[in-house]
Amino acid sequence: MLETKKYFKKLDDLFSKSHHDFIKLIPTCKQFDANQIAVIYKALYKALSLHAGQYRKTGEPYVNHPIAAASILAIYGLDYETVCAALLHDTLEDTAYTLEECEADFGSTIASLVDGVTKIGTDVNHPTHEKIITSAKNDVRSIAVKLGDRLHNMHTLSVLSDEKQKEIANETKDFYVPITKILGIYQLKDELQDQCLYYLDNDEFLKYYNLRECLKKKRGATLESLASKVQEKLSHQGIGMRYNYRVKNVGGIYDEVINGKKAYEIEDLLAIKMILNKVFMCYQTLGVVNGFCRLIPKGMVDYIASPKANGYKSLNTNGSYKGVDIQVRIRTEQMQKVNDLGVFSDLDSDAEKEVTDQMKKELSKLSKNGVSHG
Repeated sequence: MLETKKYFKKLDDLFSKSHHDFIKLIPTCKQFDANQIAVIYKALYKALSLHAGQYRKTGEPYVNHPIAAASILAIYGLDYETVCAALLHDTLEDTAYTLEECEADFGSTIASLVDGVTKIGTDVNHPTHEKIITSAKNDVRSIAVKLGDRLHNMHTLSVLSDEKQKEIANETKDFYVPITKILGIYQLKDELQDQCLYYLDNDEFLKYYNLRECLKKKRGATLESLASKVQEKLSHQGIGMRYNYRVKNVGGIYDEVINGKKAYEIEDLLAIKMILNKVFMCYQTLGVVNGFCRLIPKGMVDYIASPKANGYKSLNTNGSYKGVDIQVRIRTEQMQKVNDLGVFSDLDSDAEKEVTDQMKKELSKLSKNGVSHG
């Protein structure tokens, strides 16, 4: 198996590698005040104490795993209770620490989050998945803890046997990736989906990874050209816009192809994200984009006026520019944050703690269907 860090270097750079890195990271996260940082450090030192002498199969101290999981959640903007729960998420399973002790030390909310992601039994099983879903319905942040845990476990999966790699990758594909879609956490969805394909079919991963790299080199200049022209035109109207462009993630391309599409037929294969400050600016930007592109029939969808169930908002338009089909996604800064982090995007709203009724229905379906690999 090839070295994962070569293909997931950006993600590798985000994980704190030690408690020293984590201590430096936390004060840079704007969502935490001084009192909350103190609680996070308390949870860190509790984890260091409880996991002392334990090691992962990589040979590194075991505590580096919960630290890594907590660090990615802190970077993504999750609140201090979620980050504390991530630091402590393996203590009930792997140490003598009890739920009662956790509640006494950190309060009922953090203890409940830790308990919600604690496995039932020693292996992956349906009752554990049921428990995770139930916990998420009560406080969706428990899913964030589990996803941070799973993201780092997938990133270090290469030390396990091929059989175990495939078991965990299959479970992730069948259970955790659908959860990220339901909750609209596309930033995590792409990472998990790509890592699943890496382990389940490495040849196909490399095939579509190389295709994606080729497209980036071949079409990058075209995407940059359109985005910069729109940006310049808007500047004459007194509107500031930032942008980035991307080629669809490797696992996403693969899934579309095995479902019958040719790679060049994938609607969002090439996309530019145009980020504005105000909603009315999004509609002005759409007019500018249409001035440069040939609109593809039925290629425009207004998800600002009619958001998706998971909260996704954007003006999506498909156009042809210099003979290249490009999807342009026009949205505000807040819409972009929602697109990346779904229900975890707004820490000042109840979305952080409660899943919408539609999402609860979708999670229930996932729970009832179960996972075949476990």
